[in-house]
Amino acid sequence: MILDKKSDLITTIEEDADIENLSADSDEEVEYQPTKLRHKRITEFEKGFEFVSSAKEYNVDTWDDLMKFVKRKARTKTDDKIAAKLKDRPAQAGDSSEEELDLSEDELKHDGLRIREGVKKKSKKKKQKELEEEEAENEADKDFFEEGTNNEEITSFYQMNLSRPLMRAIGVLGYIYPTPIQASTIPIALLGRDICGCAATGTGKTAAYMLPTLERLLYRPVNNKAVTRVLVLVPTRELGAQVYQVTRQLCQFTSIETGLAIGGLDVKAQENVLRQNPDIVIATPGRLIDHIKNTPSFSLESIEVLILDEADRMLDEYFAEQMKEIINSCSKTRQTMLFSATMSEQVKDLAAVSLDKPVKVFVNNNQTVAFNLRQEFIRIREDKEGDREPILAALICRTFHDHCMVFVQTKKQAHRLHILLGLLGVRAGELHGNLTQQQRLDSLKKFKEEQIDVLIATDVAARGLDIVGVKTVINFVMPITTEHYIHRVGRTARAGRAGVSVSLAGEKERKIVKDIIKNAESTVKNRIIPPEIIEKYRKKVNALEAEIQSILEEERVERQMAKTEQQLSKAERRLKGMQDKPRDWFQTKKQREEEKERLALTPSEPKQNAGGAKKNPKAGAKREWGGDGEDGPPVVEKKSKKAKEEKKKSPEQLAKERALKELEQVSLVRAKLSKIKKRPGKLNAIADVTRADKVSGGKKNRSKFAIDLTDVSRSGAKRLRSEANRHKKLKGIQNKKLKGAGNNVKLKNKAGLNNFNKGKHFGGPRFSKKKK
Repeated sequence: MILDKKSDLITTIEEDADIENLSADSDEEVEYQPTKLRHKRITEFEKGFEFVSSAKEYNVDTWDDLMKFVKRKARTKTDDKIAAKLKDRPAQAGDSSEEELDLSEDELKHDGLRIREGVKKKSKKKKQKELEEEEAENEADKDFFEEGTNNEEITSFYQMNLSRPLMRAIGVLGYIYPTPIQASTIPIALLGRDICGCAATGTGKTAAYMLPTLERLLYRPVNNKAVTRVLVLVPTRELGAQVYQVTRQLCQFTSIETGLAIGGLDVKAQENVLRQNPDIVIATPGRLIDHIKNTPSFSLESIEVLILDEADRMLDEYFAEQMKEIINSCSKTRQTMLFSATMSEQVKDLAAVSLDKPVKVFVNNNQTVAFNLRQEFIRIREDKEGDREPILAALICRTFHDHCMVFVQTKKQAHRLHILLGLLGVRAGELHGNLTQQQRLDSLKKFKEEQIDVLIATDVAARGLDIVGVKTVINFVMPITTEHYIHRVGRTARAGRAGVSVSLAGEKERKIVKDIIKNAESTVKNRIIPPEIIEKYRKKVNALEAEIQSILEEERVERQMAKTEQQLSKAERRLKGMQDKPRDWFQTKKQREEEKERLALTPSEPKQNAGGAKKNPKAGAKREWGGDGEDGPPVVEKKSKKAKEEKKKSPEQLAKERALKELEQVSLVRAKLSKIKKRPGKLNAIADVTRADKVSGGKKNRSKFAIDLTDVSRSGAKRLRSEANRHKKLKGIQNKKLKGAGNNVKLKNKAGLNNFNKGKHFGGPRFSKKKK
């Protein structure tokens, strides 16, 4: 409202009117605004600092222990190329110092922050319906799962009767109070029961299953032959490395040996460790099957405890065949523990098949983000999709300088952003599937040790990774589902710490944003970066395009040379007769190709390409490697035409195309997930309990037939099977007797003992011949 001086009336504010903002920002809001101050790393002694008793204890580093599995290779040269480009630039007067960043006054202008209006709250009827559905689901689960107790009385690790070496390790690691999942799981696991555990990310699931397992291993027979007793399966290599480090820290004061079998690391080093039969093996499914088939003295017959971490991810169709092979290879009399952040139908199906009288430990279904997470969204207009890179650069350079993770959908985009941010002067790293395992572990280590400030990653880093001190998570494009979003933003605001998530959301991603806001417990903010700031960073990105392209071209040439060298060395080894023996696999080549085609996002495209290559292999070779143009126009001409077409496009158009490719990849994965959800699920038989039964306490006179029909217990199933088998056996005996009788008649006929019946007709009417 505005006060009119002439009439002393308050008039309505017009839409285009500029109103002075007289409200002062709170300290909390100022913290998330642009600043010049650089993050200061703490180098002094902390409060809890204590001197160690020996140099050996001081030098213990789980990363060094992990590096024995790494096959040494040349480190990534991308950072060297970025450094060379920065060195070639002329020195500027306003270079950033160690304490402050080089930002102009206009770049320090505050971003607009508005509270995002939530979706209308659910009506009472909808809430009641959801509660009824949840109750019905829990009733169905009760037939198979036994509910675990909350164990609210357990407030300390001392109440769990753990051994002294483990209690000492817990003290060294700084664990004070057990988390809810730890308090509920550890006492049940110590009893040797099968467990199906569900808790949110960052609640200490690794320690929840590893502490009771280590306690059980402390009482193993010492003098007996070394045997692998525990198998921990994880979906990603980085999570496997993290679980290995946590396990090594927990068993540092014991004689328990731990082995690691994850992809990308040195196979020979892993074989040497597995031949010694370590007590615990932490593995990814693919590499584990490789060792089962190719490492002679290693098998899973002696496994006493099987643990599936991130079970919902382990049970998707990408791991389905491998998981079947592994579970069939394990001992039948084992303790099995499933742990997951989200309880899916696949997890329940596996629990029904492989668990024996399991206990369900349900702490949190991970349907909401952490209570101490501040959620922000930046709206991208439909015609401004190409502004994603400038907006990201503005966010990182101005506001979120350090301890920041950026999630993207494709490996190509992750690499490009690494180069872009590096040329802008940001210490950045990348983590995705195109890197070697050493490079991936190196990026993680640098980020944990604060040698780099920003880590750009694909969804390979979205699950399970516990990186202490991550302050901000930025989503370059919105993830596939709300579950994926919860996993991504779960990298920050862990174990009670505060965190921020900033997501760039376009018009095509409005639906998922609405779902997130609907489920949000705290207020969601809308960040508005001033248009002049976006324009300034757009110009910066466009100016760096030539340098980015030159680095990418250099790397492409290097990759091609490395590939050629590899082929030459392979051919040389063949000529010398030093060819390596092919490693066995549980699937044939044809089965693997069929599975790959089935799991591809666009299965029709590879078929066409493969068919084209078969029809005209020479033309295919020309397209890839080039030539002197005898069988057609040389590739150089085609490439030059393509380059000319790209030159015609403006940088804004190219940026928009890159952003749309990212969104297209997301939509393809989302479409595939929706198809999987539409598949018919398995039918589960449950007793139909009416309200009248509930009121009367479920006691009702029912017939024996009805009882047998609805009895889904194990004993009932055995009884029905035994009756069916008995009936089948009796029928078989009867058939044999009949067959025997038939054979006797035939023998008598052959011997001529049935001549007195010859010509006689038994049964049926007699037909006389018609007279002509």
